[in-house]
Amino acid sequence: MTSLASPSASAAPAGTVRYGLGSYLAFAFSLLCVLVTAVLVLVSERIASDQVRSSIGGNLAELANQTTTRLDRAMFERYREVGLMAQRLGSLEPAQVRAELEAMQRTYANYAWIGYVEPSGRVQAATGGVLVGADVSARPWFGAVMQSGPHVGDVHEAVMLASLLREPSGEPLRFVDIAFPVRRPGQGAPSVLAAHLSWQWARDIEKAISSSIADERGVDVLIVSRDGTVLLGPPDLHENQLHVPSVALAARGRGFTSERWPDGQEYLVGYSHDRGFREYTGLGWRVLVRQDLDTAYTPVRQLQLHLAAWGLGVALLFSLVGWAVARVVTRPLIDLAADAREIEAGGRMRHAQAEPYREVAQLGGALRSLLRTVQQKEAALRDLNVSLERRVEERTAALRETFEHVRENERRIQTILESAPDPFIAVDFSGLVTDWNSRAEALFGWRRDEVVGRSLVEVLVPERYRASVEKAMRMAADTGQAPLSGAPIERVVVDRAGNEIEVELRVGVVDSGKLQLLCGFMHDISQRKEIDRLKTEFVSTVSHELRTPLTAVYGSLRLLAGGVAGQLPAQGQQLLEMSTRSCERLIRLINDVLDVERIAAGRLALRMEPLDLRTLLERAVNDTESYARELGVRLRLEGAGPVPVRADGDRIMQVLVNLLSNAAKFSPRGDEVLVTLAVHGGRARVGVVDHGAGIPPEFRARVFERFAQADASDRREKGGTGLGLNICRSIVQAHGGTIGFDSAPGERTEFFFELALADS
Repeated sequence: MTSLASPSASAAPAGTVRYGLGSYLAFAFSLLCVLVTAVLVLVSERIASDQVRSSIGGNLAELANQTTTRLDRAMFERYREVGLMAQRLGSLEPAQVRAELEAMQRTYANYAWIGYVEPSGRVQAATGGVLVGADVSARPWFGAVMQSGPHVGDVHEAVMLASLLREPSGEPLRFVDIAFPVRRPGQGAPSVLAAHLSWQWARDIEKAISSSIADERGVDVLIVSRDGTVLLGPPDLHENQLHVPSVALAARGRGFTSERWPDGQEYLVGYSHDRGFREYTGLGWRVLVRQDLDTAYTPVRQLQLHLAAWGLGVALLFSLVGWAVARVVTRPLIDLAADAREIEAGGRMRHAQAEPYREVAQLGGALRSLLRTVQQKEAALRDLNVSLERRVEERTAALRETFEHVRENERRIQTILESAPDPFIAVDFSGLVTDWNSRAEALFGWRRDEVVGRSLVEVLVPERYRASVEKAMRMAADTGQAPLSGAPIERVVVDRAGNEIEVELRVGVVDSGKLQLLCGFMHDISQRKEIDRLKTEFVSTVSHELRTPLTAVYGSLRLLAGGVAGQLPAQGQQLLEMSTRSCERLIRLINDVLDVERIAAGRLALRMEPLDLRTLLERAVNDTESYARELGVRLRLEGAGPVPVRADGDRIMQVLVNLLSNAAKFSPRGDEVLVTLAVHGGRARVGVVDHGAGIPPEFRARVFERFAQADASDRREKGGTGLGLNICRSIVQAHGGTIGFDSAPGERTEFFFELALADS
């Protein structure tokens, strides 16, 4: 035993060991790190690339779907408007029909021609008098209405109107026909109300879509008819038959694909088709959104390059770290063997330099030496064991107390969930229900013991939404995050009887490693949704039904004021003026209500074009000057010269006239309203300053809200609908601008807005 423990016997002769344990560990660690890093980079690159490609294609498909929705909603509005007019014409005298048609065309400029046709096929009345007296019985829309009722025809070029109407752009006239039967009491065959909707409205939609994808390079939007003809799109494809797989795929639903087009280029194409809206059944149009494949997949290539670079860097770094760690690991082994022999010899621990040797052999010799001291340590180990047992008992008692505290917390949380006013549901990352409170039982009809352990998708999600919900749950399982976590989300769910319920959902994520849950509170919003829908329909119907008779009343009052019935007495003239002003105020109120509802529904259409803001200001001042003069107020314009912006001139003029008339209305007689125009930081700033009573501090937070009016008595005397500033804010924000005000009560009030310059 003495010979085995001696250094001379255990150490290998010098020069016989070529490599130590540190060298082998460093080499193996470096090789393993390189291989693992390479595998992780390849797998990550493949998964990330597939996800990015799917995300890009999904974005194009969603854009195509949004476009079809806009087309359907726009066509439905025209379809419903013509249907309502057809019902109204049935109760009017023939002499009133022409005025109604002209008024309808003025409400929407894209009606190229509207005509009222007798059962014989002769045009009795039409906008602009075009085709009056002409026989249109051979037109397809006339025959379709006489045979089967309301008709919507696909896009076609003008036939009879080609020489009578001109397109400003010089392109051939193209229409979408909308026709309804007009039934009169005592009349056998119905008359026909026909409207030719100019294809310009589709171009307006295209402009709105193009502005929303301005940041996307190489993206084209195409509208294709049922037979594959390109109705709207790039000039080289316009009016051509398109034979690509995505046209056929779009007929079956929305999605995306990559394909080669007739120009020889490969494109990533998102597709969708129109599905109609309510009574309007659609024309079978397909929408394709394409992007050059190389441009679309640029983020994928950049991701691949970044992953490769990072993977190479990480592999090199881990190799160096592995080498250093291996050296550090083997050094203590050598020191341990030397110290063990030193202690055995009765010396003290020290670290001495040694010749190259095999570490495993040194460790074996040290262990044999340490065996002699094991008996001396047994007593100490027994004492230590007793101490450890006592500490284990203490820790066990502490853990028991902790477990009791945890159980109390669980009971408290369960009580809180059961007392919550809304249904609470929790599922694990695989989609299985883990918690279900009593409010959920009451709303959905399922008891807790019936749904716990079942798939949430099968229990609550309608069939048409299951794929998207399952995808979201897979994403939560992969990333540990739920989409729109913490934000309110509106969703449709079903109860036990299969009835659909609209709810507002707030989702939270619990991810502690071992515990992974998606928790959510649901609030039933079905009643709120129904109230919003009824409100919108009521406002639209009432406003439309009021505006038509008010226009006639207003026209009659203007004729009386102009002396058509002779000179009225002074008292009668005063009453006539009061009636005219009241009628004008009511018409403005109806128009403001319609604008507010149009903005709330997202149907505020903007015709963006280069404009000079200074010229618009001058026009607004001229248009408002007579109104201000009646109030004893002067208007003064000062500021920069020509200021180019890109905006809708009519909408910006609406904002300017509203701000100027408000300033004049609330200024003291004999005062001056100052209009300023300035340019700074790439933006144009318009300010309107008056010196009236100002805005009370308690009202400032509600200035731009609907029907908001200050409580001051002077403002009550001025009247107003309380909608003007709300409309102004919506118009400016739709232009990407900002609007605000500064007010010092009794001294000075300034309303201002800013727009981006056209060349910024």
